[in-house]
Amino acid sequence: MRLAVVAAVLMCCSFASAAGLSAQESAELQARRGRVGHMGGAYRYEGVGYSTASADDAIRNCCYYGKRTPIEIGVARGSNGWYACVRYR
Repeated sequence: MRLAVVAAVLMCCSFASAAGLSAQESAELQARRGRVGHMGGAYRYEGVGYSTASADDAIRNCCYYGKRTPIEIGVARGSNGWYACVRYR
């Protein structure tokens, strides 16, 4: 019984840590997929953006940009442009 409980807890913890991507990891995943979108996680305010011009433009294109205080920013170059993920306070 005790072993089953320990196994269940370890499985839950492994799943939770796999889903908790950093902003940089989220941007890199978007770039690899070639699609803008939220990649999961328990973040109340998260914006994602895209630009063919520059990394800065991708960040500025994120939802809430200029309206909330950023706490984490990630940006990655994909085959067709720049992908960004910004997490806010």
